[in-house]
Amino acid sequence: MAKKAALKSILLLIPLFALALGNPVAASAALPKDTNILLITIDTLRYDRVGILSDKYVKTPHLDGLARRSVIFTRAFAHDTLTRPSHANILTGTTALYHGVIDNPGFRLESRYVTLAEYLKDKKYRTGAFIGAFVLDARCGLAEGFDLYNDDNGEQSFGEFGFVERRADRVVQPAMEWMAGQREKWFCWIHLFDPHDPYEPPEPFRQEYKNDLYSGEVAFVDAQLGVLFDALEKSGLLEKTVIIVTSDHGEALGEKDEITHGFFAYNNTLHVPLFLYVPGSEPKTVGENACHVDIFPTVCDLLGLPLPPHLQGESLLPMIEGRERKNKSIYFESLSPNISMDCAPLTGFIQGNQKFIDLPVKEVYDLSLDYEEENNLASTIDLQPLVMNLETLKAGLKGKGTKQDLKGKGAEILPLLQSLGYISGTPAKKKSYGVADDPKTLQPVITQLRQAILESQSGRLDAALKKIQTILRIRPTYVTAYSALAKIYFNYGRADQAVATLKDGLAKNPYNLHLEGNLGIMLVIAKKPEEAIPVLRDCTEKAKYNPEYVNYLGLAYMNLGEFEPAREQFQKALKIDPTLVAGFNNLGYLHLLLYVQTKDEKQLDSAIKNFDKALAFDPERRSAVKGKETALGYLGK
Repeated sequence: MAKKAALKSILLLIPLFALALGNPVAASAALPKDTNILLITIDTLRYDRVGILSDKYVKTPHLDGLARRSVIFTRAFAHDTLTRPSHANILTGTTALYHGVIDNPGFRLESRYVTLAEYLKDKKYRTGAFIGAFVLDARCGLAEGFDLYNDDNGEQSFGEFGFVERRADRVVQPAMEWMAGQREKWFCWIHLFDPHDPYEPPEPFRQEYKNDLYSGEVAFVDAQLGVLFDALEKSGLLEKTVIIVTSDHGEALGEKDEITHGFFAYNNTLHVPLFLYVPGSEPKTVGENACHVDIFPTVCDLLGLPLPPHLQGESLLPMIEGRERKNKSIYFESLSPNISMDCAPLTGFIQGNQKFIDLPVKEVYDLSLDYEEENNLASTIDLQPLVMNLETLKAGLKGKGTKQDLKGKGAEILPLLQSLGYISGTPAKKKSYGVADDPKTLQPVITQLRQAILESQSGRLDAALKKIQTILRIRPTYVTAYSALAKIYFNYGRADQAVATLKDGLAKNPYNLHLEGNLGIMLVIAKKPEEAIPVLRDCTEKAKYNPEYVNYLGLAYMNLGEFEPAREQFQKALKIDPTLVAGFNNLGYLHLLLYVQTKDEKQLDSAIKNFDKALAFDPERRSAVKGKETALGYLGK
């Protein structure tokens, strides 16, 4: 840890030396030194679902009001179409080629990468983050540099298909309270998850948008942002706060045969809103291409701070002044299908009005004439220069200290990459892919799995099982299908079949950490602790940052009556995540069992304390309520 801290200190000091020599990229007219920075990321927000950008679908008066006082970038793009990779891109100013976070499940930003929060904290900023969903829980690595990382979204249970989330009002309120309480300059990040599926807006938006619930979610978010913007205005903070509003990615909503996002990389999921509000500046519309990795250097430029040398984006300020982008090519990717079902990896770039998607069936679009990407020009042009340009771009973005085979990554991410077959010594991904592996070919399989999940949730178990069994015959490497099938069996009370499914999936996908972890958890649930322990011990070694594996390992020991190893694991889990309700709950029951064994009333006191800690985070936790009542009963209270 000391070595990593020293490395970060060096990274943060390098640009200070450069500034002393006369850094040409520092802003010439920086904002006042006490200027605050507010970053708002609205999850899954399509570009055309903001009223000022398109009046076809939804009214967003509060976002529109801010936009009218801001610089609007009409051609801003994400680099990834998933939440965790996109936010890693935004907060590090680098693409996933550099930092390695290419998917949601299992991937974690290594602590050696400097985030915007760490950089600004080093410049004496107070830092706070307010997170709307479990997918960005602190364990994903983005909490580094934040004085407060408010991610109190609840726990993700094994059988859930979506992410545990909290509504925008419950994210905005603590964020406002935190900002109002600061006496020094601050950086605040607010993440609002509501537009992500499932689409369940509260009233009156549910009724108003009953035929378009996705837009209803957006309208609700806009209403909550209105509360935030009004509070900032009334408190005078708006006059001294830069506000950046963007989305991590869009939503396909059935276009291009994609229901949600994370599979293809068309503009319906890659094109994002981007507003930059700077106090005292004139509003403007900019048509030059922009991207997520430009946000970090833009903040530096606005504040007159030197740019860390690792940044891969560029300041947007010259573009606001009418200059062209220096680095013409904007890289993008969609690699989750490659990880989860061994599809061909999807990568590409946007340069000016040309968009190139590198797949077995290659795609080229002229965005000036065909922004909806209906007319593939790949058959009409020489593709080799585009392929070569993409390879050159990717090589440059890997950065110093990283390699194509990802062996340059550190110890935190290495086991995960091994489990996915990216590093020699484990089953490797295919050396080449054909048309049968193109995501466009395999898209119906994705749709079939989603339909199977919906069938299971509607009580049609047999129909769901038939669909997934067909899917696995077609694509036996489809990790997500095994995981979904296991969850379905679990939700129907068939723990043994869930275990068998995960074992089968692991046999077809050796070393896959996601399947192995789920297997360990299910073995505990299925009351097979002896079998669970070696599986979970292996998982806790590979994913030291994941408290769930550690917590379930503790449960396995506790179920065998091995109380001291159980205690060690629960305490270890709580050290990783001090807000882990299940950890406190399990410690409470451990002390209850110790009381039954020893009749030592001190164990009851410890049990009650742990149940109280669990209930402080989750007052509705029934098992904690019952456990506390039992302990009090033993005490005669």
